[in-house]
Amino acid sequence: MTVTGLVFADNTFELYVNGRKVASDPIAFTPFNAVKVSFRASYPMTFAFKASDYADPATGLEYNNTKVGDGGLIARFSNGLVTGDGWKAKTISHGPTDLPTCLADPTTCRVVNTPEPSRWTTSPAAATWPAAKLYTVAQVQPHLNGFSEMNWGKASFIWGDDLVTDNTVLMRKTVTRAR
Repeated sequence: MTVTGLVFADNTFELYVNGRKVASDPIAFTPFNAVKVSFRASYPMTFAFKASDYADPATGLEYNNTKVGDGGLIARFSNGLVTGDGWKAKTISHGPTDLPTCLADPTTCRVVNTPEPSRWTTSPAAATWPAAKLYTVAQVQPHLNGFSEMNWGKASFIWGDDLVTDNTVLMRKTVTRAR
C-alpha cells in the first residue's frame, strides 16, 4: 500500500520502514522545516527514525560553539500512525555532558557517542529501548511559518529523555494494521 505523511524534525531525519530507507530530510541544516513523504510498504510496518539536532560532534554545541539547541520530531501518516505514545527511543549522541562548564569553556565539552545498534531499523531488540519522551509544541518551539495550520492530528513531539543534550536519537514503532 502507499503511505503518505508529514514529518517535522529539528534539525534533520532519516525514515526507514521495514528496514528500507524511504525518506530523509532534503536539507541537512534547516532547523525548522516540514517534509512530505510517500512510500510503499506492507503490514506489519516497522517505522524507524534517525533524527539529529545539529550540534558539533565534539562539543555538542551549536552556532560556533556558543549555545545548545534542542531537538524534536513530530509525524503523521495516512495509515493513521502518529508520533506519540508507544514509540521507543534510544539516544546515540548525548552532550555536552556538563553543560554549565562547557558553555563557560568549550574546550571542556564532552559528548558521549554510541554506535548505532546492528540492524536497529528492524531488530526486535528495540522493544527493550525506553519509551520516547513526549514534548509539547511550547517545549520544542517549532519556528516554522504555518506549523500551527498543518494537520498533525493527535501526533505529539517525541525525542530522547533530554530535549537539549540528546543530539541523535533513534525512534521505533511497529504497527500491524491501519489505525
